[in-house]
Amino acid sequence: VAKKVGGAKPILASWMGGQGVTEGREILDEAGVVTYDYPDSAAEMFTYMWKYSLNISHLYETPRWCAEMRPDQAVDVIIANAQSEGRTILTELESKQILSAYSIPTVQTVLAMTAEEAVSAAESMVLPTERVVLKLNSTSITHKSDVGGVKLNLSGPEQVRNAFLEMEESVCKRFGKDAFLGVTVQPMVDMKNAYELIVGASPDSQFGPVMLFGSGGILCEVFKDKSLALPPLNSNLAHIMMEDTKIYRALEGIRGNDSIDMTALEKLLVNFSHLIMEKWQFIREIDINPLLASSEGLLALDARVILHDSTHMDVDGEMSHIVRSAIRPYP
Repeated sequence: VAKKVGGAKPILASWMGGQGVTEGREILDEAGVVTYDYPDSAAEMFTYMWKYSLNISHLYETPRWCAEMRPDQAVDVIIANAQSEGRTILTELESKQILSAYSIPTVQTVLAMTAEEAVSAAESMVLPTERVVLKLNSTSITHKSDVGGVKLNLSGPEQVRNAFLEMEESVCKRFGKDAFLGVTVQPMVDMKNAYELIVGASPDSQFGPVMLFGSGGILCEVFKDKSLALPPLNSNLAHIMMEDTKIYRALEGIRGNDSIDMTALEKLLVNFSHLIMEKWQFIREIDINPLLASSEGLLALDARVILHDSTHMDVDGEMSHIVRSAIRPYP
């Protein structure tokens, strides 16, 4: 059999019998056939070989969407402005602008520095027929919901005005006036038939940037339904990353709900991975939580970006402490 195949296919044998089959094992060894004492060992090794071959084929797949990546200089300007101010935390609005530059859909967001500006933004956006959300705009507080920095379901000018003043008073009292830089006004998005996802990235001491995808929302740390991957991704690797989560079955459509646009989600993950690869010398952590996914589309409701401390930059303008990515970008 080994001679007929001619090395085109791997052949593994389990030749059981101890000393009584030594002669037979020698014949197989001479023919280049690997032998194992037990069949489970042979099956395990075959699985490793199959996984290795599959991973190699995925890595060498040509990405389909690289040509569409044409982010403008706005991203570099946002990062440069933050560094010049000595900041490592971008505001939600700045974070969403970076996502938009990489074709990641975000909810409409307007910055308001006063209560009247918030009312005006809400009225021009959706009021009085729809509801709006106010979120804290800050360069020092990243988890807004933990400090009362998110006000939902505001249906009129008076509610918007009161929510702004309450948030301003609460944040300034706890963290000082410098922590409150106004609010962002956003339309209240219907989440009834949408799934909350999380997409993010953070550095690993050995592999460099590592991507995360899974179930999102405020309970993401409770469910811990997530998968990890090394950027950059292509469409196939993005799909595999999605399949490695429990929520994937729901995204395909269950109990009468339509499937989300899987191709659009793959594309978003690919674009996000290229954002990471192109700006990882500046961005330390980044996440979208939640990313709403439904049959109607995808929408990033909130985003968080934390930069590397620019004071650690060497004489050549490089961050010497940053671990480079384990995978070289295509091409």
